[in-house]
Amino acid sequence: MPGLLALLTGCTEDPDTPNEAEKTTSSRVGTSGGYGDILVAGEPVTGSEPSDNEKVPYQRIYTDGELYAPVTGYRSLAFGSSGLESIYEDSLKYSRGEDVETTIDPAVQEAAFAELGGERGAAIALNAETGDLLAVVSTPSYDPTAFAGNTSKDQEAWKKANDDPDEPMLNRPLREATAPGETFNIVIAAAALENGLYDTVEEPTTGGTGQCANATIRQALARSCDAVFVKMADDLGEVKLRETAEKFGFNDANQGAPQPVSKSTYDSYQDGDITVTPLQLARVAASLADRGELVRPRMAGVRELPLVRSVSAATADQLFPAVRDKRQWAPTDTGDGDSSSWSLAYTTTAQGDPVALVARVTGPDTDEKAAIRATEAMTEALS
Repeated sequence: MPGLLALLTGCTEDPDTPNEAEKTTSSRVGTSGGYGDILVAGEPVTGSEPSDNEKVPYQRIYTDGELYAPVTGYRSLAFGSSGLESIYEDSLKYSRGEDVETTIDPAVQEAAFAELGGERGAAIALNAETGDLLAVVSTPSYDPTAFAGNTSKDQEAWKKANDDPDEPMLNRPLREATAPGETFNIVIAAAALENGLYDTVEEPTTGGTGQCANATIRQALARSCDAVFVKMADDLGEVKLRETAEKFGFNDANQGAPQPVSKSTYDSYQDGDITVTPLQLARVAASLADRGELVRPRMAGVRELPLVRSVSAATADQLFPAVRDKRQWAPTDTGDGDSSSWSLAYTTTAQGDPVALVARVTGPDTDEKAAIRATEAMTEALS
């Protein structure tokens, strides 16, 4: 039976996932009578029901499937599995029935999901000290219950979800890497401070005109003075910029969550060859809040200590207030008639841990404040 189950629920994600020694599950055994469950705040968001299949007697059902699909992934008798369903396959399978506890805060998840609505959007809430992901939201989403079985109805639901031009099956916060736009100015400013091009964020810069003439780094960030950062990047050169970007996690294919995460890339600033996922941008923002420590994000499993230092504590202390005070970032042209608006914000947990919040909304008529409303909703949920 285990061999047949593995065949029917084969992993469709990337192979670079944790081994069993790196996985942890709840001591609670699944109570749904079949598979173990995926838990949010201790409550199951998955379940099991009879499949009418003697060889594989259970199939998955999901509570609030669209809300939690970026976290749970799917488990289908016909189409395999993804997300935490795939990563914790051995623990969750009905022969063991162990549950998997996640780090997700349901109030934060629900707030971002409701605010993004039907937009093509992504939202992340990342505890800067622990790496716990409090929200991983992708819209529009899909209900994995719709194709959990192996009937013609499941086949139709699978085809509909995969053929949808709005790509509900795409896990946008983890898997969609796009141009960072002016949010990359954070990395440029960090590189300038780390390499001694400027001593403080209050020092006048060069390259700007009008309101950006002689603007400090803090003012240049607040006023979206792109010309200032273009000049700064030119003065630094590609090598120093790449070094700083990679310390923040760019070009790292092993970010883990523990779900597979698309690599955020830095190839050339001059050629505009840079991509970033919402998760990677949240890591950049979180490292500033945690005085330069870059934690590995986690949605389940063992909490890891900070892996690297992105920048010095002095640089993080300088940049953090400047980034915190800027909520709206100029929309980025996606090259296909759409634009992406970003929002970065900070709040704290009830325990006082700093939390980095990132949202991105993409579309032909994107409201520049749509992403801000999502981070504001998450902030209110955490307050």
